[in-house]
Amino acid sequence: MLAHRPTLVVGNTTTPDSYADVRAFACDVADRLRLPAVVAVGRDHDLTQYEGVVLADGWETSFESAALGCEALCEDMCVMLASDVYEHPITIRCGHCGDVDPEAAPVWLDGRWTTSVCPSCVEAHACGGLVGVLPVAV
Repeated sequence: MLAHRPTLVVGNTTTPDSYADVRAFACDVADRLRLPAVVAVGRDHDLTQYEGVVLADGWETSFESAALGCEALCEDMCVMLASDVYEHPITIRCGHCGDVDPEAAPVWLDGRWTTSVCPSCVEAHACGGLVGVLPVAV
């Protein structure tokens, strides 16, 4: 399987509620873009380590997320707005086994969202049946 670098999701994470909103949006990003998604907390992120940047609604409302978002916009990299993410369909193909499963969904693992995986692959991973972390989409 082809591994991709994760996508960085930039948004206002200054309060627990705003962080929860950005983290929920990052789940949608992973599901629809078929790339793992990391939520940017603070400015300490090397943008070259990410496949691209998605700017969540309200990204410009905190200093840290505005600075990181502006840096991403000034660099020669893929930057998407939140509205652009919803133009992509929800993924129903498991990023691990490749089976079509309407219940496939991203999983929060090691501080980031995986690509969508089916419940049986999540269970196999939880039971130690899969070595390492769940791989990203094919």
